[in-house]
Amino acid sequence: MEIATLGLLEELDAARIPYSRVNTADPNDALGNRGRWTVHNALLALRDIGVMARRAAARDVRAVYLPFAQEFPGLLRDVIFVAIGNVLRKPVIVHLHGGSFGNYFLSRRRLTRLALRATIGRAAIGIVLTENLRPALECILPKERVVVVSNGVDLLSPPDAVAAPVGEVRFLFLSSLIPSKGTLVFLEAFAEAFNVRPSLRATMAGTWPSAELQDEMRGLAERLEVQHVVDFVGPVYGEGKASLFADADAFCLPSYYPLEGQPLVVIEAMAAGLPVIATAWRGIADTVDDEVTGFLIARADAGLLAERMIYLADRPDERQRLGRAGRVHYETSFTQRAFGDRMVKVLAPFLTHPVGSRAPSSHKRLR
Repeated sequence: MEIATLGLLEELDAARIPYSRVNTADPNDALGNRGRWTVHNALLALRDIGVMARRAAARDVRAVYLPFAQEFPGLLRDVIFVAIGNVLRKPVIVHLHGGSFGNYFLSRRRLTRLALRATIGRAAIGIVLTENLRPALECILPKERVVVVSNGVDLLSPPDAVAAPVGEVRFLFLSSLIPSKGTLVFLEAFAEAFNVRPSLRATMAGTWPSAELQDEMRGLAERLEVQHVVDFVGPVYGEGKASLFADADAFCLPSYYPLEGQPLVVIEAMAAGLPVIATAWRGIADTVDDEVTGFLIARADAGLLAERMIYLADRPDERQRLGRAGRVHYETSFTQRAFGDRMVKVLAPFLTHPVGSRAPSSHKRLR
């Protein structure tokens, strides 16, 4: 969400649209600290609420844009943000970067649902990432006030890739290294495929949520006897990330992450010309075109993933065909500029709307 927000700010700058940002990011952020009730997080939230209220009250602020959390405790802070915007009679645009809010909303008690309807349910417009994610907001907003704006990202030009040994095929996993992103599924699937095709290699990159989980993953690689052909490279950024894409032959993300939306890393893999094997989960199903830019598997299952790994390992021409199609799909739909154009189109009615008046009553759907 932070990467998407920074991309949006770049596009607002390019379109010369003024804004005032309340940066809610934790300067001491740690993956294991996210979504927890702690004194530290509570104090940060109180600080951000105060800053937001002061800035939103400015006369030249025409609307409040909010990428909001999908569950408490972060959602509590964001509900207060929305309530402040409503009190100040500033149109509120809410942006949902995942697909679990609908399930969360329906699982809450009646009083909580009423509170969410009285705040987020009064938003002028809600943005979701793909068509499959519409129900996540249409549970609380009318269909005509929900629009689709797919993610977009620009990818650094990679350095020259080092030629792999003849016959070697490398699969890349890049994400937060939590189980629900498919880490264990990927490793088990790779081991199964490696036993059939010993020329396969794998790279796993990303941030570990804990040292214990890192030890568990490395221990699993040893038990599966693939520790010598799997590289655990940790978090990567910028040119380091681009190099991993350049050196890979295919990308895998067997995610079943409950909060999943439309992972930017899938778009980055297509931008790098890699075929993608991923679960048909949340917004991934709208991003990967099955058998055109890669393969969708029905569930996060090691056997299903291994089958597709072996299939691509045996067919270099097919890897190239899928990778080229993915690159074209990226260029036509998922660049940062395409994302910026879509966002500016959604925001435009609010930029010309009189300060302090109610928001436009309806908006066309975007695809």
